[in-house]
Amino acid sequence: MSSRIERLYLKPARGQPPRALGQDEAMLCEAGLGIDGDAHANRLSPRQVLVTLASELRALEIAPGALGENIVIASDQPELFRPGTALLTSSGVEIRLTMFCEACWRISHVVPNLRQLLRRRGVLGVIEAGGVLRIGDAVTLVDGRYPPLPQSSYQKFVDFVPTIPPGRVVRYSDVAVAIGVAEGFVRVLPGYIKRSNALPVHRIVNARGELLNFLPEQAAQLQAEGVVNHGAAAVDLSRYLWRGEAV
Repeated sequence: MSSRIERLYLKPARGQPPRALGQDEAMLCEAGLGIDGDAHANRLSPRQVLVTLASELRALEIAPGALGENIVIASDQPELFRPGTALLTSSGVEIRLTMFCEACWRISHVVPNLRQLLRRRGVLGVIEAGGVLRIGDAVTLVDGRYPPLPQSSYQKFVDFVPTIPPGRVVRYSDVAVAIGVAEGFVRVLPGYIKRSNALPVHRIVNARGELLNFLPEQAAQLQAEGVVNHGAAAVDLSRYLWRGEAV
């Protein structure tokens, strides 16, 4: 059994086409963060990297790079290319495949019928072990190395909130990133928070660091963890914002 990297792409800015790396160029991956210089590098995100099968691109008659992928692999084990699998490269990089990448409006110019791409656009992942990737590197797919992420956005929320360290806060937008949904999904989060009072939801604030008016005990709970509020109305994001780093 053999697999290898066929193509590599870097996305330096959201909404811009990816840049194809040449045969002599290297892609630097940082454990826990993602691809160096890529717009999707984020310690909170389960969507740090998008991997696509070369065989799917050929079957769909789609040019490599058109789906916004970072890595295109050739593999004779396509049945293992799914969430929960580990992608190990000969250079020592390990990618945990987390979730199938949905077909969204951003690529509707490539495939007008987005239903064609259901579970075929690729699989998203996070960098578990860093290093350098190059075109031609051998790849091994290890089935079941990790538990797949829940399909339910609410269950992802339930799993994420307890990981926020005491004495730190995250914004609505950070929660959206961490559960792998579009930023517009923040409109749903107040409902999630209200139904999850057994979780440390007091560590969630709005974009300006302001406390949530439907959590009456939030100020006291944060103060008990050492978070000093400004007039009990907001927290200093420059001091208390958590970005997924080890604390």
